[in-house]
Amino acid sequence: MRERLLAGATQLFADQGIATTTMTQIAAAAGVTSAMVHYYFTNREKLLDAVVDERIAPAIAYVWGGEASEVGEISGISGGGERPAHPQALVQALVERLFDVTAQLPWLPPLWLREIVNEGGLLRERMLKRLPIEQLQRFTAQIGAAQQAGAVNPGLEAPLLFMSILALVMLPLATSKLWQSTRGLPKVEREALRRHVTALLAGAMRMPEGAGAPAADRANLEHGGPEAATRTSTRARSRRAPGARS
Repeated sequence: MRERLLAGATQLFADQGIATTTMTQIAAAAGVTSAMVHYYFTNREKLLDAVVDERIAPAIAYVWGGEASEVGEISGISGGGERPAHPQALVQALVERLFDVTAQLPWLPPLWLREIVNEGGLLRERMLKRLPIEQLQRFTAQIGAAQQAGAVNPGLEAPLLFMSILALVMLPLATSKLWQSTRGLPKVEREALRRHVTALLAGAMRMPEGAGAPAADRANLEHGGPEAATRTSTRARSRRAPGARS
């Protein structure tokens, strides 16, 4: 019963917002009285804590390749294991995991937009305390090392790349009902969006023609990962395109 109440509350929060959702509505969605909601969650604050800790946090862990979650088991992809070393593979893995988790949890994009991104969202403060800072820093460092090695477009801002990935995937999914209900606007189809995001990022990360490290050094990066990238030759670094960071 607790799981049913939590699932129903999460869906209602995504559909109509937390502020306009009552305990009575949550109880009605589960076919029980509001007393049952209070029995399991005591009050609204405890319920919101449960939504973040038991619904959103496992999804974030899955995207970053943490411990296997229910989502990982459903999708057939383990949440553990080694992260791809090559920057293109690293980014593609994040994109695939975002699409996987939002397919299994379709309430996630609208809830993310309503209650985390929007100013005044009632989950924002809770989520700020749970941001995966270490993973974000590691991802940024890996992309930066790949840029220094001449394997990733130096025009990209490494600290902004994950935010861009998140926006490319989550925003169209979060606003899909708007697009589908408005005449003349293109419909958001998941597989088309996946192909679009993949192609867009691949093109953005590609080194400009005639720039970057020699092929041998790029091969070292691909097989040795970002650590190998930091050991590429000074000859490769000296040939970086203008704008690359040292």
